Amino acid sequence: MEEQNEVIDEYGNTLTITSRQEIKEKKLRHKASFIILKNSKNQYFIAQRSATKRVYPLKWAFGAGGAVMANESYDDAAKRELEEELGVKEKVEYLFDFSFDSNEIHYLAKVYEVIFDKEVIIDKTEYEIGKWANDKEIFEMEKKGEFCPDSILYFKKYLEIRN
Repeated sequence: MEEQNEVIDEYGNTLTITSRQEIKEKKLRHKASFIILKNSKNQYFIAQRSATKRVYPLKWAFGAGGAVMANESYDDAAKRELEEELGVKEKVEYLFDFSFDSNEIHYLAKVYEVIFDKEVIIDKTEYEIGKWANDKEIFEMEKKGEFCPDSILYFKKYLEIRN
C-alpha cells in the first residue's frame, strides 16, 4: 500500500488523509520531521538530494528528514527517516518547530538534533552523496545556491538556538 500522509491546515490540524503521491502532485500542506546530524568536531552531515527528486533535485540538505506518515508521531518519523536515509539508529532530541511554504512545497515540521561520530551510510535512492562540513564550508555552499531553500533556513534557526 502506498504511503499515506495527513493533509493539515496552517495550525497543524488534520483535514484529511491521502496518498503521498497526491500530497506531492497537489502540493498540499503536510507534517515533516528533520534531523540535523552533528559530530563532536562541530561538523554537520549534509547530503545531495537525488537527481530524481521532484522538489530541489541535486540540492544539498542537512541530515535526514521527510514526511510524517498518517497516524505517526513527529518523533517516530524522525527516528524512521534517520535510520532509513542515513543508517543511523540513535535517540533524537527535539529542538524547535519550523514552517515552510513555497511554490513547490508546504509543511509544518519539527526539527531534531543527533550527535553522531560513527559512519553514515546514505540511502542511494534518496541522496547522490553525503559528507561532513563545517559552518564555513556550509555558508560557502549557500552563497553558490547549492542548498535547498528550506534546509538552509532551518539550519540558520538551529545555529541561533545553539549559539
